[in-house]
Amino acid sequence: MTPGVDEDLALALRLADAADEISRAGFTGAAIDHRLKADGSPVSATDVAVERRIRALVAEARPADGMLGEEVGASGPAGRRWIVDGIDGTVLFVAGRRGWATEIGLEVDGEVVVGVSTEPVTGRRWWAARGRGAWLSGPAGGPPSRLAVRGPDGAALAAAPWTVIPPLDALAGERRRLAERLGAAAGTYVPPTEHGALFVADGRAAVCLQTGGGPWDFAALSVIVAEAGGRFSDLAGRPDIYGGGPVLFSDGRVHDAVLAALRV
Repeated sequence: MTPGVDEDLALALRLADAADEISRAGFTGAAIDHRLKADGSPVSATDVAVERRIRALVAEARPADGMLGEEVGASGPAGRRWIVDGIDGTVLFVAGRRGWATEIGLEVDGEVVVGVSTEPVTGRRWWAARGRGAWLSGPAGGPPSRLAVRGPDGAALAAAPWTVIPPLDALAGERRRLAERLGAAAGTYVPPTEHGALFVADGRAAVCLQTGGGPWDFAALSVIVAEAGGRFSDLAGRPDIYGGGPVLFSDGRVHDAVLAALRV
């Protein structure tokens, strides 16, 4: 029998617990050893260990499900598979800085239906499932809070706070020019202290531009933003997690205006 969305969400949260144990132990608060991949991005032993642990747990709990991880690749069927980034923000992780997370998404027949973004250092975790809303739990315990994008006051792009991943000061070339084009059309820039899509999901920003990435960067966050009342797409307006970016996460109200501004 195919699991329901609530069972899938419960499994995703258990996977996040396991990921937190590994990543928390691997984070020292100081620079750690790592290697550079062919694209110049860093990868640590913890990135790989998290993904391998999640793969093993999925194989045990859902042997018919597939897996797609940034570091360990793809296995199993694509029609129903878990999409994982063991450490999202490895450049921060290996530098001993906060702001990184583990991203866990479940895609079923081309639609991401469950997403979890977990930050063990801060004790915060964001999660969502289709039709169940988006939620945030914190280190103090207690009931989770429901997430919601900015209200009607964010309808005008010129007044809309925005952010970008990677942060503006880390961008150069065409990616920097694209972000500056958004900045010229939107309101105040909000430097991200964690993924900017989470700023959108809880109302701290109306739009986040992510200049590039893979499906493991977009999957979990896309459903979290959508269930908070927002929207995710590539710059053609398609909800495509496989195009490599750039992509937009927004409160929904300014989305089309941002797409128009970035097409100029």
